[in-house]
Amino acid sequence: MDGLALAAIAVAFYIAWNIGSNDSANAMGTAVGAGILSFRQATLTIAIFVLMGAYLKGYKVMKTVGEGIVPAGFLTMEMAVIALLAAGVWVTVATVKGLPVSTTQAIVGGVIGVGLAASAPVNWYTLVKIASAWVLSPILSGLLAIILFRFYSWVISRIKSVSTIETLYKALAVLGGSYMAFNFGTNEVANASGPLVGAGFMEPKVAGIFGAIALSIGALTFSYAVMHTVGKRITALGPVSAFAAQFGSAIAVSLANFFGLPVSSSQSIVGGVVGVGLLAGEGVERSVIRDIIFGWVATPLTAIVISLVIFKAFSLAGML
Repeated sequence: MDGLALAAIAVAFYIAWNIGSNDSANAMGTAVGAGILSFRQATLTIAIFVLMGAYLKGYKVMKTVGEGIVPAGFLTMEMAVIALLAAGVWVTVATVKGLPVSTTQAIVGGVIGVGLAASAPVNWYTLVKIASAWVLSPILSGLLAIILFRFYSWVISRIKSVSTIETLYKALAVLGGSYMAFNFGTNEVANASGPLVGAGFMEPKVAGIFGAIALSIGALTFSYAVMHTVGKRITALGPVSAFAAQFGSAIAVSLANFFGLPVSSSQSIVGGVVGVGLLAGEGVERSVIRDIIFGWVATPLTAIVISLVIFKAFSLAGML
């Protein structure tokens, strides 16, 4: 295996680890914040269902990320490494600050950056569809979360047994988090492995397993800060509101998976949390929301700039 292949594997592992560190909060942050699951229980559940989702259903979004933005044949191994590295640098900075940014946006920005730098054709129609999904997914998540919150609040209000309610709370938390983690694997793993699939380096199934393992390691080792932001700092969550936010966002991501669109689970879960927070009368921390939205806007732009800078540096060093 040559140096370029090793670099590609290392950088893909790095970005998948970053995804697990930052975005795993999207699957279980609300359950941990509501005190239903411990951090260890949450991350183990994430690892199992992310692997299942990546292996069984991850190929659609991998194709969009790997070939839909920059056409097949133009995305080389070197370009894939640069795109992944640019995204990874920015997501690491955001993770250290506990900010749930969109790894999807970072990868898409990185791919756009190398495409522009290499004068490759960029499919702007596909990018418009992706950007539209980024806007719609948190809105849809919030609406679905509100509907689910109303329905399950009505169901629970008619249950008299405290032990039955507690059992139901835990079941809802595990069900919602597991469903989100499965969708997390089908959509987010493509952000790490999609460029390598597009460059012809890995088959989708192999890329899915590789990305899921790296992502799970990130969730186990470095995800607590962002999990705290999603589960605690945006708004106070109870068991029903936590489940509604999880399941609403998971449905929104499932719809995106059906169309092969790489949406942001970060944006979806934040939309769900904000929706139930407002409905439950808990309010939301506006300063936290402002920081998160700033991260969403800055992420693709920053990734494009970093990608262009790295591409230029590689060119000057004779590595391209």
